[in-house]
Amino acid sequence: MTDERLPADPEMLKSFKDLLELVLSNPFMSYLDYDSLRIDLFETEHTYIVEAELSGYKVTDIELQVLNQHLKLRAKKYIEKQIKDEKAQIFKRERTEENIERLIDFPFDLHHRVINATFERNILEVTIQKEGTVEESNSTIPIEVK
Repeated sequence: MTDERLPADPEMLKSFKDLLELVLSNPFMSYLDYDSLRIDLFETEHTYIVEAELSGYKVTDIELQVLNQHLKLRAKKYIEKQIKDEKAQIFKRERTEENIERLIDFPFDLHHRVINATFERNILEVTIQKEGTVEESNSTIPIEVK
């Protein structure tokens, strides 16, 4: 028996190359996007935009903070399950807490930047203005419901 390598399947190589190009061309794509909290970052001529998908959360469950060059997003929700078995006459209520946290890094200081946040249809949108400053910097960013 010889230890020769078999020629690579061209279709498999193409699929692998396409996947590799997708991952390497998007610097914001990471394992966390699929494991915990999906974040998308966009840049326009005048703003940076951060979008976070927060399905099942209310605006009161979300906290947004500025920490120097970081934007810290925290969300906490309670999930309540009720199980009722009438034959055994058992009623069980289970309450769990789900916490998620994400730190988004920027190459500049966020203090004194004009930052607005809105929450609509389970999407948190944070807009950071490139121009303009605020005199009093607030470490907690208020979130407006649309």
